[in-house]
Amino acid sequence: MTTNPNDNALKNDLSPKTSSSRDSFDQILELAELPPPGPSYYAARRALWLRTPNNNISRQLPPSTSRHKLENLLNTPDAIYNDEVWEGGIHKVWKGLSGGASLKRRLPMNLVIKIIHCAWIRDETWPTGAVAPEPDDAQPSENVLTTCDENRS
Repeated sequence: MTTNPNDNALKNDLSPKTSSSRDSFDQILELAELPPPGPSYYAARRALWLRTPNNNISRQLPPSTSRHKLENLLNTPDAIYNDEVWEGGIHKVWKGLSGGASLKRRLPMNLVIKIIHCAWIRDETWPTGAVAPEPDDAQPSENVLTTCDENRS
């Protein structure tokens, strides 16, 4: 069995879960001044969940070489159907993620979706050539975010 040089770099970005995003969201909820239970409570809590956290520290880290390798692999034409892309390291990342490991460094959601799509194509969870329908749920309006911000003041 040959070892792909990408495998070690990609494997190093996977680790067992050490902290929970649930814990950090609970901390955010504790600090938030939410309205009483009801639709406005739900909307405010949802807005907090969807808000991008302040990641100034993570933005200052140098770009990961393994992330660049993943991006290069997944940006090749028809990457999700390409066996070389899959064997180039995507399968290792999928194996870790599907096994419950978490990433040491964050990945953009579009890369995670491509990794999942590659895996689902291979295990036939996603039929070859199928196209996802457009979402039918509406995004929250800007006034929900504003209301949440006003409640925190």
